Amino acid sequence: MIKQYLEAGRIVNTHGLSGEVKVEHWCDSAETALAIKQFFLDDRGIEALDVVNSRQQGTLLLISFDKIDHVDKAMALKNKTLYADRKNIPIPDGAVFISDILGLEVIDAATGKIYGKLTDVFNKGANDVYEIKSGEKTYLFPAVKEFIAKIDTSAGIFISPPKGIFDSEI
Repeated sequence: MIKQYLEAGRIVNTHGLSGEVKVEHWCDSAETALAIKQFFLDDRGIEALDVVNSRQQGTLLLISFDKIDHVDKAMALKNKTLYADRKNIPIPDGAVFISDILGLEVIDAATGKIYGKLTDVFNKGANDVYEIKSGEKTYLFPAVKEFIAKIDTSAGIFISPPKGIFDSEI
């Protein structure tokens, strides 16, 4: 099921006395997170927080929200998850949201063989890594363009794996 409101980060602390908060973002980049101008405190889009100002500080974001104008109000938000409406998150052409591909079958593009289901996506620096589970086995697969033939959110993830990743004689 495609979710309308996606987890975008977590408020980790306050910053200063005027209600600004520190946010650990879960977007691909700080630029993507900074482009979001409205967050929600729930995954149904009911409790909105409009962004007045945002900037990056190291790995965190500093965000000022409308109507959060004092450290006490900001403290009440500490450890809350922030959600964003998918239509307000800038995403490059051809890219997909991780939440849309979790649980999809991973299929060999050439043979149609099903390797398992995508259970997690990790970012290990240079590229994402897919965790694929099949029965008792877990595989880690580099999610790079050379190995991803096609991602179809209704049919699966079609891959062209290099030798050795799924071979049973290792």
